[in-house]
Amino acid sequence: MARSRSSSVASSTTLMVGSGVNIDYTSPFSPSTTQDDNTHGFHDVLKEFGGSGDAGREALLAALKETALEKSNNPNGEVSPNELFVTILSALSSLVESFESKCKNDESAGWEKEVEAIIPLLEILRRVSGFVVYWGNNSGALFVHQFGTISRLLRLLVALSYSLPSNDPKSKQSTTGNIGPNALLRQILKTSITLLLLCPPSSEKELAKLLHGTVIEMLHDARPKVRKAAWGAAMEIVMVASSSDSGNVDGSEMDEMNTEPSKLQKQIHAQRKSLADMLWEYCYAVVTTYSTKKKSAKNDSFNKLIHVMRFLETSLPHADDDRICVKFGEGCLTMLDGGNLSVSMEVVREALLTLLSCLEERDDKTLREDNEELTKFASRALAFLLQHRPNTAVDSLSPSAGDVFVVYGRCLLGCMEHMMSIGGVLESPSKLLAMKLLPNTLKAMLHLCEAPTGGGGDGDETNNAETCCSAFNQFVSRILPLVISCACGEDRHVKELHRVAMEIIPQCVPIIQQGLQIQYRNAWGSILPGGYATFTTTLAGSMLELRGSGVSPTANAEDQKSELETKVQLWISSMVLSLLRLRHDVEKDGTARTAVEYATSTLIRGLGLELFLSLVDFVDEDADIGGPKQGMASKSLSTTTGGGIRDDRAWILPLMKQGATMTTPVYTESSTVKTHLSFFQGRVLFLARRCDAASADGHRTTAEASIQKSRVIDLWALFPSFCLYPVDMKENFAALAKTVVKALGDHTRYPKLISIICGGLKSLTIGIIERSLSKQSPIAAQDYDVLSSSSTKILPSLFKLVENLIQSPTSSTSAEDAMETDDAQSSKEKQASNLQNMQFVESVTDAIGYLAQVCPREFLHNLFKKVVQRLLGASTEVAESINGKEEINLRMCSLLGLAQALVASGSLDEASLSLLFRAIRPLVRTDVHDSRVQKRAYKVLSEICERHTDFVTSSERLDELIDLMVESIVTAQVSARHMRLKCMTSIVSGFASSNQAHMAVIPKIMGEVLLCLKDSNAKTREAAYKLLLAMSKARNDITDFFKIILAALGAQTSHMRSAAVLALSRLTFEFARDDEIVRTLLPSLMETISVLFDDPAREVNKSVIGFVRVAVAAMTADQLQPLLPEVVGGLMKYNKGKDRFRAKIKIILKKLVRVYGYDAIAPLVPEKDTRLITHMRKLAERAARRKAAGLQDGHSMANDNFDNMMESDEEDSDDGRTFMTGVTGFTKMTSKTGKTTRQSAMERSVKGKSVVTVAKSTLSNKSIKDGGPRIRAELEGEILDLLDSSKMARSVRFADMNMHGRDFRDEEDSSDEEIDQVHFDSQGRIVISDGPPNIGGSKAFENNYSDDENDAEENLELKDGGKRRRVSKFESVKVAKAEIDLARSKKTKNQKHQTSSLGAAYKSKKAGGDVIKKGQKYEPYAYVPLNAKDFTKKNRGKAVSKMGTVVNSNKRKRK
Repeated sequence: MARSRSSSVASSTTLMVGSGVNIDYTSPFSPSTTQDDNTHGFHDVLKEFGGSGDAGREALLAALKETALEKSNNPNGEVSPNELFVTILSALSSLVESFESKCKNDESAGWEKEVEAIIPLLEILRRVSGFVVYWGNNSGALFVHQFGTISRLLRLLVALSYSLPSNDPKSKQSTTGNIGPNALLRQILKTSITLLLLCPPSSEKELAKLLHGTVIEMLHDARPKVRKAAWGAAMEIVMVASSSDSGNVDGSEMDEMNTEPSKLQKQIHAQRKSLADMLWEYCYAVVTTYSTKKKSAKNDSFNKLIHVMRFLETSLPHADDDRICVKFGEGCLTMLDGGNLSVSMEVVREALLTLLSCLEERDDKTLREDNEELTKFASRALAFLLQHRPNTAVDSLSPSAGDVFVVYGRCLLGCMEHMMSIGGVLESPSKLLAMKLLPNTLKAMLHLCEAPTGGGGDGDETNNAETCCSAFNQFVSRILPLVISCACGEDRHVKELHRVAMEIIPQCVPIIQQGLQIQYRNAWGSILPGGYATFTTTLAGSMLELRGSGVSPTANAEDQKSELETKVQLWISSMVLSLLRLRHDVEKDGTARTAVEYATSTLIRGLGLELFLSLVDFVDEDADIGGPKQGMASKSLSTTTGGGIRDDRAWILPLMKQGATMTTPVYTESSTVKTHLSFFQGRVLFLARRCDAASADGHRTTAEASIQKSRVIDLWALFPSFCLYPVDMKENFAALAKTVVKALGDHTRYPKLISIICGGLKSLTIGIIERSLSKQSPIAAQDYDVLSSSSTKILPSLFKLVENLIQSPTSSTSAEDAMETDDAQSSKEKQASNLQNMQFVESVTDAIGYLAQVCPREFLHNLFKKVVQRLLGASTEVAESINGKEEINLRMCSLLGLAQALVASGSLDEASLSLLFRAIRPLVRTDVHDSRVQKRAYKVLSEICERHTDFVTSSERLDELIDLMVESIVTAQVSARHMRLKCMTSIVSGFASSNQAHMAVIPKIMGEVLLCLKDSNAKTREAAYKLLLAMSKARNDITDFFKIILAALGAQTSHMRSAAVLALSRLTFEFARDDEIVRTLLPSLMETISVLFDDPAREVNKSVIGFVRVAVAAMTADQLQPLLPEVVGGLMKYNKGKDRFRAKIKIILKKLVRVYGYDAIAPLVPEKDTRLITHMRKLAERAARRKAAGLQDGHSMANDNFDNMMESDEEDSDDGRTFMTGVTGFTKMTSKTGKTTRQSAMERSVKGKSVVTVAKSTLSNKSIKDGGPRIRAELEGEILDLLDSSKMARSVRFADMNMHGRDFRDEEDSSDEEIDQVHFDSQGRIVISDGPPNIGGSKAFENNYSDDENDAEENLELKDGGKRRRVSKFESVKVAKAEIDLARSKKTKNQKHQTSSLGAAYKSKKAGGDVIKKGQKYEPYAYVPLNAKDFTKKNRGKAVSKMGTVVNSNKRKRK
């Protein structure tokens, strides 16, 4: 807290005092500064002062220059620093005399002018002084001579300023509003501090007068701004005095040079240090005066003490002598000592903050490296603080009471850090003392976490408690590792430190365990995963390092090491088991249970799984150290009689699983990462076998058996962590491999083991390969050989597992479950089972790919040959039935998956790849087999193309692949398109532009590529675009390539024509920016494609508009201008489906208007669309007005994504705003959010607006409430069919014509455009007229916009962002059922709340009275028939409501 407070004060003082021009305090006295430098700097300062744009300053500087020139008669017309300095001083003296006379005459008005003139005069005096004191200017003799006069004037100004009224808002101010006593005092401070620090060697008495009369005088000002400015000025003295050496020449060099500037620098440095000493002496006097005064007289100096303390908090870390910090620290201790009950909490808090500042480390630590004075003081301060704990009960109502504990804890931490961190001294007395005081300090820090806080409010109490817990955690993490290092770390060889540490740590363990007591419950969430876990993991890390340190040279040393390891393990075990017992005690407390579990998870990650499992027993409760008694154990073990693990420890399994998952796969030699496979096999698998046996116990229920099975999975989930860095591969991996293979064979009962085991094998292989390549581990080569030999046993099992998974769609269900379920699974279950199996196959093949890298090459090739032979046999096998054919297809899929994994490993040679290629070639060429087989064959071919580029690009193989791709166009399956295109991309990348045979292939496959651009699969479309670009680069003749695509514009199908335009758009987007040839082709391309404006197909229209949008952005103005009539005319042809792209068309028009202007575009727009161009002009003019008013909205980056340009309706550079409503329409992104068009567009538009624009355009709550929803169905969340005339008539309503919300247009629009009347046609669709109806009741304008007969299809496109969405039968049935349920609930709700009034049957529909209708039995209101059912408890309320329609239940008002 002290650090944050200090930083805030420092920043505030910088703003108060440092505002303005910074003064260089070293240049005037530096020998390297020449006369020319001084002259140029002087003129630059004058230019900057006069050129600030302030007319008053310019006039003042001109007057001063003119006066100085008159006195000097300098023929050059330039003013020297001395001449200007004298002129400024003369002007200042006259102004101060005038100011003094007005103050003495008690003139309430008129002094503002003098103050307004004095402030800039002081500022220019401050800036010029640095050039007057220049060492080449007679060493500043003029400045020294006039220093007394300047000091007298400044002190007089301070006195006069205090006699003026303050800058209170109620007091009379000047017309400027910025001139007053406060501003004058702050300027005096800036000028005084500059003069004090720049003054050449002068009288110490005069310096003290100026310092005390200005800076020290205002340290206690009642006005915060003035007081903080004084603190900043004093801070500047301290910082400049402490850093003067850094800007000067080295002392030895000065002696050698013995120049005048060097001597002057020494004197200046000594004078600045004396100024800082004056400040320290004054502050110390205030502190000691308060400490020695009696209680009755302390109130007078209370404010001074607080101000000085807060200044010291910021300035003491910058003191250049440790003795200053010690001096003030002793003063704070004296203040807190003896009778501290009479000291308020605020004084205690400030004293502790000052003490903390004394102990803070400086950035420049060279001054404190060898000085033990501060360390000795830290020892005294620590002993004092432990004996004098703050008592907030005395002043519990103070807002600072709770904060005292926070500062107190940080002071303890600061003292301990100083005592423990003595550079280069291992066995120092302070370090030994700190270790001896550690238990008491640790206990005091822990007690802070339960300390009562002050009355600062609930939020302050919570923050203080959290800060105390954070201080405790910092103490443990910083101090205790140093002690543990002395006990069992690097410093354990220092006998005295080792002895003391071994005595202290056993005392610290129970103290930290006190944090588990109930009084610290609110702090468990912080101290348990923080300090508690840190201490435990630090002990564990030291113990593991001790184990790995090697064998000691002597037997006695080895025994001592073993004994030390046993003690540390006992400490760790005590900490861990205490935390686990706490989890049992807080079982029903959710918050506390969460904190304990989080701390346990932290412990698991810090200790490592192996060490944690060695400490915690999951079977026998009596094995716990200090555990419960035998009677409680038998009660706890009642649920595990048949095997398994203890139920009270089962909650740890998910935490260990989570820790294993979160373990970073970094294959380093960390002690916590190193594991033993023997431990996993002997400890973890032992528990897994017990749980597996418990699941097979017939006395257990199905739920209990399922729980035991899940525990088996959780225990096996630890396998990947043990595979990161095993140290016993040679001894135990062969045995473990057999267990792993056996577990994989049991995948029908435990299918999740597949992913777990394969992930572990993958991590093991990667780690061993990396360590063998780095050659840092001595056993890496040995581990590699072990894994290589074991892979010959694991790989065949994995191969068989892949085959079983692919051929058995229901392998994830057990045999027992299969007997209980029906023989025929539902399609949904089959789909889920197949998906799970495919995920398992991916995991297995991934593991196969990594194991193949370490497998012996001969064995791998033999295994590969078997796979290929079986694949060839299966491909030629003839099935006699449908089931047989399915079995063959599944077998081929599994074999192809294995082949793909082996190819991905990169271990196959060219002969093997050639054999595999010949095997899969028939599967790619024909469609005899299932589509899954062809898709997997293409996957294998794609893997070969990606992994083995040299094999594919060889001349012989490339021609063979080309023939294969061309011949298989007709037989290619839809599901294999993506992989086929990837293969073709790899093949095309190997084309040579000089090879005519290669170039002849491109026209042959162009049709397929173009059609794939329109594929429903996004991956296929992206692959087609990549292939298209690869073909253009391989062709190396972009003009010829464009001609090939242009030939497709003459296709008979609209699908091909649309695809060709899309291809041209993409090529233009990619190459038009950099390729000059493409830019020259754009006019002819635009002219050719403009023919398609008349195409009746909507998909062609969409592609053409997209091309125009891309081309307009790429073409120059000169290129596009001759084509404007064709482009604009084609865009404005509202033929079939063209009105669906209004937003895109408007964006294109806006681009054209931006380039050519409205006058050039408006004549090209048809007459019926002139309103659109008029509206665009109005919006442009409005935007210009807003920009002129400073309210222009923000801009975003230009749209450089091709898909966004083709699909979105957002304008490329105006933050998505369009012309009609100011926001965009329904786009791809808004369709995914489920928001309405208006909501999403408004949000997108508001993000880029200015604050004023948002305030004007956003609807208020009242306007929204008054306007209400425009569609009633939206109130209940219904989906309204806009094509249903009956629903439209019932559901759509409109706001009042005089609505105040102005939903659809701004205030400026309402003046020239009124809201049109809305009409419906015979089918219930909205008819929007061209303009408002005439006043005389004449006909409205006829509708110029035609309706599309494919509205339903277009609505689906708009809903899914421009792409057709295929709705499944299941989804349509679900939506229909939801509509029926909603209608029923609404009907029931209406019937429930509808109250029928008495006599409703007699009410007239045309008049206001009652009528007698035919068939009525009684006359109107003859009597009310009694019904006993109306008076039951259920119907009583309904009857009262009925009677309420006749009798007024309100009481009459008394007159």
